[in-house]
Amino acid sequence: NSGHERREKECEVLISGYIHLGAKVNARAPEKFSIRDQDQKVLVLSDETLIAVPNKPYTVPETFFVLASHTSSSHEGSPILLAVSKGELCLCCDKDEEQSKPSLQLKKNELMKLATQKEKVRLPFVFYRAQVGSCCTLESAAHPGWFVCTSRNSGAPVEVTDTSGEGKLMEFSFQQVSETEMSPSEVS
Repeated sequence: NSGHERREKECEVLISGYIHLGAKVNARAPEKFSIRDQDQKVLVLSDETLIAVPNKPYTVPETFFVLASHTSSSHEGSPILLAVSKGELCLCCDKDEEQSKPSLQLKKNELMKLATQKEKVRLPFVFYRAQVGSCCTLESAAHPGWFVCTSRNSGAPVEVTDTSGEGKLMEFSFQQVSETEMSPSEVS
């Protein structure tokens, strides 16, 4: 391993949001983003449901708290946790007992507490963010092959799908949010 390769690896580790200290991993503070789909619709929170709506001057996109996570599996993409509503509603891809396929849910859970949970508890909340050109896909860690998606129809709920096409948009862009651009659910 050359010094150059080692520095590149160190940069990757820092970029992924972790500072490795031997075998110990310390999470940093979450970063804040607004998220848009391929049609430039923004994700907003409506009655504790994420929906995608056209980006109009009066539309305030939801602020997503994004925190690097880790998994024991080797997978393309960076494992992350996503939360809205001041980091208190976490995105989760899971199946209820009566469901045959996973669904995207928002579960009351504090992001920073979730980050310290055992992998088995945390896994349904982990998504692999993989770069696709200038956009990213978000694949469920608990349900490989299931991706966060929006519909071409405005106002439809954000969900997960295992099939591309069929009016499903699976690529997203993340825009960093400053403290002055907080969404309504972030303001106390």
